[in-house]
Amino acid sequence: MKISAVTVTVKDEFVEDFIEASLTHQKNTTLEKGNLRFDFLQSKSEPNMFLFYEVYQSDSDIEKHRQADSYKIWRQTVDEWMAIPRKGIRYRPLAPIHSAAYRYPDWMVHSEE
Repeated sequence: MKISAVTVTVKDEFVEDFIEASLTHQKNTTLEKGNLRFDFLQSKSEPNMFLFYEVYQSDSDIEKHRQADSYKIWRQTVDEWMAIPRKGIRYRPLAPIHSAAYRYPDWMVHSEE
């Protein structure tokens, strides 16, 4: 299991556009085989700061994500909106350690809402 937390700081004038593009990216990513979780969060104290919490089954699943058209489109769209380069940090799970604990329930991933 591979876990990363990626922080992104966006230029103030692009916050709403970034949210819109990233919500689409989040939805597409959760449908990828090998993705267990892909949370998208916004800081309450700094509304132009975001966090992606990503859990994949393997390094090859991360690479498949990076090669996906939806990822490439998202990157091309949002790169110019970033105030500073995004920063990703890899983590190892201490608790819970079973990958099933990180999976979205089926109804969350396949919902039409």
